[in-house]
Amino acid sequence: MNILLIESSSKKIEFGYAVNDEIVVLKELDSENNADSLIYMIKEIFDEKHIDFKDIDVVSLSNGPGSFTGLRIGSAIAKGICFALKCKLLEISTLDIIANKCKDLKDGEVFTSLVFSNSKSMEFYSADYIYENKELKRVSEYSTGILDISGNKKYIINEKNEFDFPAGSDIINVSGFSNIRSQYELSLKYIGEDKFADYRLSEPFYMKTFVPLKPVKK
Repeated sequence: MNILLIESSSKKIEFGYAVNDEIVVLKELDSENNADSLIYMIKEIFDEKHIDFKDIDVVSLSNGPGSFTGLRIGSAIAKGICFALKCKLLEISTLDIIANKCKDLKDGEVFTSLVFSNSKSMEFYSADYIYENKELKRVSEYSTGILDISGNKKYIINEKNEFDFPAGSDIINVSGFSNIRSQYELSLKYIGEDKFADYRLSEPFYMKTFVPLKPVKK
């Protein structure tokens, strides 16, 4: 199965392409380029690698929360490709992708994945997670608001720290690592669970009211 992975929710814009369980393209856009350049860069790399767009089976989209403009552009690209090529679409929460990047936490240890919401206050999008038997599980609703960072919980961020966190806060910054590999792992899981989205109805996670969603029960 051939999977195009698009991540434009953060300042570090990336895309990847996986063929037969192997990521064969992993590209980060230069800081000089923004999300507007994403589709042109994908086309350029595909031409260079002799990859045919028609071979794409699935488009995996990091669907927010995150950069409003970046998410709109990523969404438009993903939906356009799915419409034109009849590909299947995966929508994966950026909070889940960030949480899945942190592999060295103890089983049963609760931690919180954060995406900055307002650069002038302590407002975040957030969700709580644990690893059980090395499998990531979300244990809270997705939520947004001013976060009271206290207690012994760990917090995972994926951007340059723009806030003065309280002294003693246990903050783990995973921005130095690619989101694509984490997104690919979750994409394989979604495919196995047949959790495809309808591209005709798809939109970035917080373009509409950010309604808390309950953890998925199995």
